This record gives sequence, structure tokens and C-alpha cells, in this order.
Amino acid sequence: MKIIIDTTKNIVPRIIIGVIFILVLMSVIAYARGYRFNIEERTISSTGILSVTSNPKPASVFIDDELVGATDENLTLPYGHYSVEVRKEGYTSWKKDVSLKGEIVMSLNAILFSKNPSLTPLTNLGILTVLSIENTDKIIVMSKTGDIEKDGVYLFEPSNRPAVIFPPLKLLMLASILPQDLDMSNVTADFDPNHKQSILNFVREDETTVSYLISLDQENGDLIEVTSSRDNILAAWKEERDIEITKIIETFPPELEKIASDSFQIISLSPDEKKVLYIAEEDGTLPLVINPPLIGANQTQEERDVQAGAMYIYDKKEDKNFRIPIEADNQKSVKWYPTSDYVAVQEEGAIVMIQYDGTNKEIVYAGPYDNSFFGISPDWNLIVVINLNPQLNEYGDLYSVGIR
Repeated sequence: MKIIIDTTKNIVPRIIIGVIFILVLMSVIAYARGYRFNIEERTISSTGILSVTSNPKPASVFIDDELVGATDENLTLPYGHYSVEVRKEGYTSWKKDVSLKGEIVMSLNAILFSKNPSLTPLTNLGILTVLSIENTDKIIVMSKTGDIEKDGVYLFEPSNRPAVIFPPLKLLMLASILPQDLDMSNVTADFDPNHKQSILNFVREDETTVSYLISLDQENGDLIEVTSSRDNILAAWKEERDIEITKIIETFPPELEKIASDSFQIISLSPDEKKVLYIAEEDGTLPLVINPPLIGANQTQEERDVQAGAMYIYDKKEDKNFRIPIEADNQKSVKWYPTSDYVAVQEEGAIVMIQYDGTNKEIVYAGPYDNSFFGISPDWNLIVVINLNPQLNEYGDLYSVGIR
């Protein structure tokens, strides 16, 4: 009997300690996985973690219109539906509706734009004509102010590095080598797929068109007229583009390759090459490739039934397809923002940013500018042409619009 009692005295405390250890361990694991005890309801429920970042930072985070903290802080919340808003004084707000699940970390990144953009001059040339080099940030500018040593065709390539005022332009061609009967204010341009060459199409005084092939890498001392062979050159460039588009389509999931090949007019890849901007050429339905959706994927309602003529962005990584609310007349002016989270478009005398899932549409600049052109620089700002003193200057110049 004494042996049994002694054994019991030794085993029971160990069992109790073991049970307590297991309970504590289970509690720690449950807590780490997001489970919390609700004192009022006396229940245990799972929670999720909402990680909200912003650029610029810090900014205030509101959940269902209630201030709950600042960006770059993790918020532990019961599972459920929430309206998240990020605000910072002097900047546009950012909103997103989310459905938070238990044991899941959801990350949101809010990009905020300044409500009071600043203007910084980029050139002091007097610009007659400006042409975007397709989906790049490079720009062709032309001047004809009567200065024979300066008038000509230039390449402007913005940089995200700090620079002196009026960064140097690369001279491509002096206006003095062009025939005098050309209208330098009435010109269009075609570009090769690598953006190394361009065909400039000028209108003469007799309203006929003449085309010249120029290099975009160096100064062109001699004119190379290609008016009669322009169509052949463009056909060759189109073949090269078709090869590049085929390579893009091959990055789609196999289930979508044929649909993309037959029905997508691909405009461009996002800078991070994870999203594709395209116009649907016919009605159709995109099959689900990832089902169920990836954990933490964008929860904005997507549109897999596409309509001919509408513009969409397909996220290859998450297998999500979003319609971009842009009128057909404005589709040609759509440009990717360097972060790959937004596209910019010109609408009714203003430049607008739209998140890639079609949400958070904001006017970022509605001041004076020549609405025939706008660009985006690598430093995340806009580039426009403005004449701030038309009483003294006949022509405007390039300006950086600080929207960050």
C-alpha cells in the first residue's frame, strides 16, 4: 500500500504538469493562429490579421469608418467583412472592401496621391510638338522657335535619379536639314518594336505626307526618306511585334492561351510583367484556372465574361480578370504607373489614376496642360506640356507634376 501511495504521489503531479503544459501549448498555438476568447459572449472564435501599408507613410487606417491605428501595423480582427480606408492629410484616400478569414494574414498596400501637385520644369526649349514613344517613358519633342542652332527633333528620357534643372536632351535631328515646306506641328510617328528607330511622318504645305526613318540612339545627320517603302517597313515591324505578343501569350496559363490569341488585343505588360492590359475583340468567357482562389488574393469582384471593345487587366499570378472603367475614346491614352498597381488615363481635361482592379479611381491632376500629351516618369510623377506665360512665350515646355 505504501508503495502505491508513493507512486501516486510521484505520477499525479507529473500528469497534472503535463496536462497544464499541453493546455498552455495548445493555447499558444491557437493564439498564434488567430483564435481569441470573447469575454462578452464567452466564446472562442478565429481571427485574421490585416497588414496595411501605405506610400507615403505613415497614414491613418479606418475600419468601418472607425480609426483603428496607422499603416505598417498588423491589426488582429475577428473574421468577417470590413470596409478599410487609408487616409493622410493632403492626399487622396484609399478604400477597399475585404472579407477577412480566420487564421489568414491579408496584406493591403495603399498608394496615396497628393491633392496639391507641384510643378517642376524639365525643359527650357519651347516645344512645338511632343510624341510619346509608345508604352515607354521616353518622349520625342520638337522645337521650332527660330533658333537655327537649337530648333530640331530631340529625345527626352526622364530619370528617377536627382538631376539638375533642365536635364540635357539628346539631339536627334536639326530642323535645318528638313525641307522648309514641312509642318513640324503636324507630325505622327511609328516605332520599331525595340524603340531604336522611328518613322516620322510630316505633312507638307500641299497636304501630302513625307516619311523619314531616324535612329533614336544617335544624331541623324542625313535624311532617309521612306515614303514609298513605309508600308513595307511597318509590315516587317508588325511581324516582330506579333512574335513578341506570342511570347506574352505563352506566359498565360495553358487554359487561356487560345482565348488570348484569338480574342485579346494586347496593349502592354505591367512594369513587373505580372499583369496584362488588353482590349477584348469579341465577347467570351475566361475559364477559371485557379479554383479555389489563392489565399490572400485580391477580393475585388472580377469579370470573367468579357465584352468586345472593353478594356481589362488580367493578373497572371492570381488568375484574376478586372474590367477597367475607361471609355473607348480614351483607351489609347492608358499608361501603366511604375508600381504596376495603377494605370493612368486622360479624361475630360484631367489625368486620372485607376487601380488595376478598377477601384480607387482618382483625379490626380486637373490643372493647365496641353491635353494632346501626358507621360509618367520613373520617379512616379506625371509629365505634361504647359505654357505658364503665354503672353511672353509662344510655346510651352515639359513639366514634372509631383503627385507623390
